[in-house]
Amino acid sequence: MKTRVILTLCVVFVLGIASLASAQVTLIAGSPEDKAFTAAMAAQGDAKINLLLDFEKQFPTSKALPDVYNELIGLYNQKNDKAKATEFGEKAIKVDPDNFSALVALSRSYGLEKKNLDKAVQYAQHAVDVLAKKKAEPRYSEDQAWKGYVDSTDASARANLAWLRTLK
Repeated sequence: MKTRVILTLCVVFVLGIASLASAQVTLIAGSPEDKAFTAAMAAQGDAKINLLLDFEKQFPTSKALPDVYNELIGLYNQKNDKAKATEFGEKAIKVDPDNFSALVALSRSYGLEKKNLDKAVQYAQHAVDVLAKKKAEPRYSEDQAWKGYVDSTDASARANLAWLRTLK
């Protein structure tokens, strides 16, 4: 039980920080896409969900979709709607296979439900691998805040992977 609580806190931390870190998508300032994205990200609760879903429909090829899907994963998890969280986790990974936030969240969700455990371990391992690559990027050694973020996210991803392996 203690491990489950710690892992839950780690995933919440990763998703919260990831939404800040990944929101580096460059949209054309003042464009309809930028305005819709900014409005959706500023909204709260069900209004935010509706605006994010509208964004997905209006801009199906947007570079901001991974961020939109990460937000929806978190919002649906807060509502305890695991099916929707899983749906948007899979969408996030489809548009960005290296989306470590979605990989961790979705693998954790599968583990908690004790379903798709092979896929869960695969996603968790991929998250660890992606984060290892982040450590090789110049930014890792140049930006202490980024280094701290990557290190803490990596620790969470590794804990998630170890936990999933115990379920198999």
